[in-house]
Amino acid sequence: MKSSKVKAEKMSETRRQYTNEFRMDSVRLMVMDGLSTKEASEKLGVSIKVLGTWKRKYLNKLKMVSSKESELSAAELAEELSAVRKQLARERRINEILKKTVGYFARDDQ
Repeated sequence: MKSSKVKAEKMSETRRQYTNEFRMDSVRLMVMDGLSTKEASEKLGVSIKVLGTWKRKYLNKLKMVSSKESELSAAELAEELSAVRKQLARERRINEILKKTVGYFARDDQ
């Protein structure tokens, strides 16, 4: 009996409580800013599994809220936005590489 009480006390000490505002901000980082679950986990110090659960609940909530007349659901729009942001980041990296390359060849011509 005593060991189960000790286990219960240890579990309650290690379990963290997060505010709804923190959860929503975390999900926004992943959905709107295009941060992967792993990156968000490292940045926020929250497990990947917990973040995945929060994101899934948020997207399910958006599906229920979105109107049926809409061409795309809110969840689909959030996914599309995430993909577009990732593509933009990729294009920016390519652009930086091209700028450096042009600078290199411009110096070489002179």
